[in-house]
Amino acid sequence: MVCDSLPQELLDTILDNLHDDYPSLKSCALAARTFVASARIHAFRRVEILPPKDPLSSPNPCQRFHELLTSSPHIASLVQELTIVLVNSETNYDLEGDSLDDRRVPWVMADQTLSLVLPQLDLKRISITEDLQRRWNPGGRYSMNWDSMDRRLRSALMNKFSSPRLEAVHLRGIVVESPRQLLSFFSEAASLKEISLSRFFFSKPDNEHEAWPELQLWRPQLRSLLVYDFQNREFCRYLVNPQIDLTAVKSLSLAVYWTEAGWRERLIQATSAGVEHLRYWSMSATDCNPEIFCPNLRSVHIFSYSIFEFLCIFFKSYPYDTHLECITLEGHGDTPVSGPAELEAVIGPTVARFRSLKLVEIRSTLKRSFAQFAEWAAAVRAALPSLEGRGLLRVTEAPWPHNEAHHWE
Repeated sequence: MVCDSLPQELLDTILDNLHDDYPSLKSCALAARTFVASARIHAFRRVEILPPKDPLSSPNPCQRFHELLTSSPHIASLVQELTIVLVNSETNYDLEGDSLDDRRVPWVMADQTLSLVLPQLDLKRISITEDLQRRWNPGGRYSMNWDSMDRRLRSALMNKFSSPRLEAVHLRGIVVESPRQLLSFFSEAASLKEISLSRFFFSKPDNEHEAWPELQLWRPQLRSLLVYDFQNREFCRYLVNPQIDLTAVKSLSLAVYWTEAGWRERLIQATSAGVEHLRYWSMSATDCNPEIFCPNLRSVHIFSYSIFEFLCIFFKSYPYDTHLECITLEGHGDTPVSGPAELEAVIGPTVARFRSLKLVEIRSTLKRSFAQFAEWAAAVRAALPSLEGRGLLRVTEAPWPHNEAHHWE
């Protein structure tokens, strides 16, 4: 075959460009033996274990993956990223019922093979997620419950969470005992650089105020942190702790309710104001404290009902010595372009001092027809001539978020 005469480096480059195209990787592996090694590396680098469509089906996807590892043990060393989906829209569960039964407990709670799969893998990234609308999961009722999990699976997961090789962890849809227990999962993961936590629930509220022990180390040096939490309103305060070093964090995403003033600002201050990319959800512009505008900030993305009020706050309150390159304001619901004269009165005189600014993007997630959106976008541009005239303004229509957790993550 022609490909047999080509340098292996060229063949590897071809496969590198197809790294996320599984059908093409499969076709290449079947076409010639010289493609097999590179195709296999890319095909098994990321593995996703889906829930069984029917909880009574056998073998389920996890069992089939275990069978593959048993018959081809060399594959285990190729897996770098593992995603475990607890439940999704295709899962054949009784989603609308009120009684709790075995058919609506996440499959991992009854499965015996995941605890056999995990020890074979030396992962860089692990994700455990549930992929359903928020309404199906009030208070974590159908999430994976850590304390009710099989002991062998808990042990296998703890070994992964504390692995010196692990670089990223993503948890969505899990019930744990307390904030302290949640943070303890990763306390020994010295290579961990990225944590994403969303839709987590605490089973013992009495333990919520247990701070991280003063003499116990927390080894991760995070560069990226996401917390999406509308249930445990003050979880972020547990991250503001001298033993939890957040000074390396460059990307911070927060979608929380704030019941105690100042914790968002304290969390940003705990990063030594080193955050370069900030994303947060806010109900209104009234809780926008200028202290969140840390000096190293290069991009900020706000999801709010008051996007134009936020825009005024930015241009009125942001420090003069700024590296800010991109401002994204995203809103849903009824977001009228109110007070165009007031907008320009604030922004016009101040925009020149944003010397690094390259883009101000207004994203609308309004449920409008195309004609209505076009009219709305024209009104935005007319209200912001100083941004439009400098080529800084972009007005885009964003899809209505099916799942707010996905929207943030």
